[in-house]
Amino acid sequence: MTSLAPKWLQQVSEFALRVVVTAGFLILLGLAMDRLRLIFLPLLAALILSAALIQGKRLLIARGLNNLLAAVLIVVLGWALLVTVGYFTISTLANEFADLEVDFEAGFTEAVESVGEFFGLTDEQVDDVVDDFFSTLRGNADTIVGGIFSGFALALELLAGLILLAVLTFLLTKDAESIQRSLARRLNRRHRRDFLVLTSGLFGTMGSYFGGVTAVALMDALLIGIGLAIVGVPFALPLAVLTFFGAFIPVIGAVLAGLAAFLVALATEGVTSALIVGGIVLVVQQLEGNVMAPFILGRSIHIHPMLVILAVATGGALWGVLGAFVAVPLAAIGVSLLDFYSRKGRYAARERSQPVRSPSADEPYASR
Repeated sequence: MTSLAPKWLQQVSEFALRVVVTAGFLILLGLAMDRLRLIFLPLLAALILSAALIQGKRLLIARGLNNLLAAVLIVVLGWALLVTVGYFTISTLANEFADLEVDFEAGFTEAVESVGEFFGLTDEQVDDVVDDFFSTLRGNADTIVGGIFSGFALALELLAGLILLAVLTFLLTKDAESIQRSLARRLNRRHRRDFLVLTSGLFGTMGSYFGGVTAVALMDALLIGIGLAIVGVPFALPLAVLTFFGAFIPVIGAVLAGLAAFLVALATEGVTSALIVGGIVLVVQQLEGNVMAPFILGRSIHIHPMLVILAVATGGALWGVLGAFVAVPLAAIGVSLLDFYSRKGRYAARERSQPVRSPSADEPYASR
């Protein structure tokens, strides 16, 4: 039956229908991911970690270890390092928290006095501002803590997620190649090459992201740690470690880590040192954003800064800290999928129509 509508209206209608269907699919996918976040988030984090750990596993295999032993060794070493560094950072800051609170009150008072002098406030007005601030802070301490840890159920959910993350990281590090080969053999020859190219590209994207962010985080932590030590701020090493972990949450993590360093400097060394630390943090973040990150990550992940900010904000709003951590890799996967289907980026030179043979068990995963 011939349509009586003009051709331009038919084209607009078809485009609108595609937009509606795509938006509906994305909404349903987002709802499903939110409902299954206890499974989805550890799985995505495990994919990111295993993509990086597989490189170390291959080095151990090249030195004569079998696949199982190499996977066990590299995963245990990775988790042991993570737990040790995290425990050192938290315990060091926690042991000195009481003294830090007193010093912070003195530093905050000094800062308010400096601002008060500029605006012509009297000593009584300054004291009232300081007293009101700390009274409000102490009075709402339980509410603040309750907002961060909302009960026993959240603690159990976090523990279950960490256990699942550890198990999935080990299994993917050990069997990612065999899983890929097994799935590829179940596809017909026409789709097998597309599957191998796409999965290898996605896995490579996650590995490149984790390796690049780790390098940037190390540089951030080193530079800020040296700056804190030169200024004479206590806890320079724990704050540098906090900066390292903060770098894995793009934009927001760096801001929060820099704010922590600024507050510690204000609490212990006064306004002048705090301003110097703020300047150091600002310079390092500019170096990261304009030099280190584009140079290290630019070849593997091409994501606009606006997309990074939106992804981190959305992931954090939906799933908290872990959501902010996986937001950028998830966005990178989406960009990689678009590149694959449009034959751009790393897939531009691929001839997807070329015949492909069945993958063999001894064929290296990265070569696909």
